Amino acid sequence: MKKIILLSFIILIFIFGCVNIPTLPKLIPKDPEGVLKPSTSLYTDLTLYLTTDKTPFLVPLSVPDYVRLKLSVPDISNLSDSEIKVFEDNKAQGFLLFKESEKRTQIDIMIVLDTTGSMYNAIEGVKNSIQNLIITLEASGLDARIGIVPFDDAAPSKNITVSPAWLDLSDASSAKNFVSSLSAYGGGDFPENPYAGIMYAFNNASWRTSSQKIIILITDASAHYKSESYPGDAEGETLYNKSEVIDAITGYVTVHGAFVPTYYYNITDTDFSNPEDPREIIEKTGGIVNYTDSSGNVDLTNIGLLEYISSSWIIAFESDSPNATHTIEVFIDHENLKGYKKLENVNY
Repeated sequence: MKKIILLSFIILIFIFGCVNIPTLPKLIPKDPEGVLKPSTSLYTDLTLYLTTDKTPFLVPLSVPDYVRLKLSVPDISNLSDSEIKVFEDNKAQGFLLFKESEKRTQIDIMIVLDTTGSMYNAIEGVKNSIQNLIITLEASGLDARIGIVPFDDAAPSKNITVSPAWLDLSDASSAKNFVSSLSAYGGGDFPENPYAGIMYAFNNASWRTSSQKIIILITDASAHYKSESYPGDAEGETLYNKSEVIDAITGYVTVHGAFVPTYYYNITDTDFSNPEDPREIIEKTGGIVNYTDSSGNVDLTNIGLLEYISSSWIIAFESDSPNATHTIEVFIDHENLKGYKKLENVNY
């Protein structure tokens, strides 16, 4: 009898502990046969954001190896599985589709903010933009928490004197007060350390287990990185190569960016592969690249963030070879609007 009671108690603990993690309601459909990939040239109406998803979300019941993708299509609030085609290595996949905001109702946002002297003319505009974002999140009714990591050549910043040096995920009032205390000072050479800022937020924030996890990077500077020949004023600080950041956070956090235009950041740029360009991290994590004006003003509520949150879906499918490296392609045909996105060199 004691064994039965103990077993029942353990089961109850397990069930209670999994309350916030939705379970897979049914088996993933079999892969459709005879489905050919459409021509990508026809799928140019919609902008798609796509990345892998590794945040706790589904507990598989009878599926040994399944993969999750996070798909966002801003301005579209409803999608059905009949409007989507998913291909793994050119083979059509059967899948399940979930509206992310219906499964992950908590939103955790860490703002990684450049507070160096070059931001002097932009800092007030940036602070106002962050304050307006916080007010909008308050009014939205979302279960949102906000934190902030100031950075320069170090993360948190070594040149500002606020206490604490950074703000963990907190309520709106605490976030507004912290933002008000910030100023732009120091920084030395032009490159700063956004990679360390992103990794500090990723590793130290009190992320809630089943939340949507978002980092917003705001900067006007390029990045110091571990393998550069001369780290300048970042000498002795924690440094990362961009590939390390991408490998560590992809699937767990979506990074969005607001960049103050300089000779280094231009709205017409399309190649973000330079090792000191953080915009590639945003691309790889399925985020949105945006730009402020020259005074740092940007409507952070209008970069697509809230639309991104409300227009994101999770696609779950079984991989034919989960240990291999893959190419994933997603096609959407929604009310005669077509969109396409491709992920290459994907490891699950």
